Amino acid sequence: MAVSRAPAPDSARQRMVWLFPLVFCLGSGNEVSQSSSGPQLMNGVLGESAVLPLKLPVGKMTCSIIWSYEGEASQVTALVINLSKPESPQIMYTDGKKRLNITQSYSLQISNLTMADTRSYTAQITTEDSKVTVFKYILRVFERLGNLETTNHTLLLENGTCQIHLACILKNQSHTVSVEWQATGNISLGGPNVTIFWDPRNSSDQTYVCRAKNAVSNLSVSVSTQSLCKGVLTNPPWNTVWFMATISIIAGALILILVCWSIHVWKRRGSLPLTSQHPDSSQSTDGPGSPGNTVYAQVTRPMQEAVALTSYN
Repeated sequence: MAVSRAPAPDSARQRMVWLFPLVFCLGSGNEVSQSSSGPQLMNGVLGESAVLPLKLPVGKMTCSIIWSYEGEASQVTALVINLSKPESPQIMYTDGKKRLNITQSYSLQISNLTMADTRSYTAQITTEDSKVTVFKYILRVFERLGNLETTNHTLLLENGTCQIHLACILKNQSHTVSVEWQATGNISLGGPNVTIFWDPRNSSDQTYVCRAKNAVSNLSVSVSTQSLCKGVLTNPPWNTVWFMATISIIAGALILILVCWSIHVWKRRGSLPLTSQHPDSSQSTDGPGSPGNTVYAQVTRPMQEAVALTSYN
């Protein structure tokens, strides 16, 4: 379907001339009834395109379509489409914005969206029986999310529990973005900053996910307790009571081993003089009175007794 576009009018007078054919479409003096529906919420992405869908009345010939949007002071007419000749529809008026176009179904397409395009829009459809149907839209423009990061600070407590402070950081965060931490099972833990506790002695590894989302995009980053607490569990701080208790136990065990060793050495040294009193194993064990052995004794007598013995002989 080709829709011809008339050049923009140079004056209000020319605009009225171009809109004059539409007067006959409304009938001669008939009261125009209007049916309205609630506004339709539409979401667009910054820098991309958005389409405000339009459905023409069934079984009736559409005479004209007027697209307008909410301006600073009043409603601003954006496009006027003349459908009095369905075989050759024509855009009779445009506000000059090249970013506004019409699709084959006469829906309004807005290209290269900006934040200023966040506003309300209206499509007014007039049929050959002078009935007017109004469709309302509310367009919201969002920026796609990016650069989601997490930071953490871990600490080993005195009872051996790992304490983790988690923070989720999103660049260019606005009030339209929600950021929260979730545990296993999509259980919400609250906002972007949380504190959790993990005891490796009686708990398995747990995963926590930071999710950031708005109406057009979402991001997520996951972390595990085991990876976050690995550093403090293998290298505990020197000033913790847990570490000092471990050192005390080790020192006490070393002292006990040293005392036992000293007692053993003392007993060993005290038994050496007793063993030296026993005869050598290489010598005979027979006593002086044992058969087969001769014992010689040297007796020293006084000189007088020696002389007497000599004289007696």
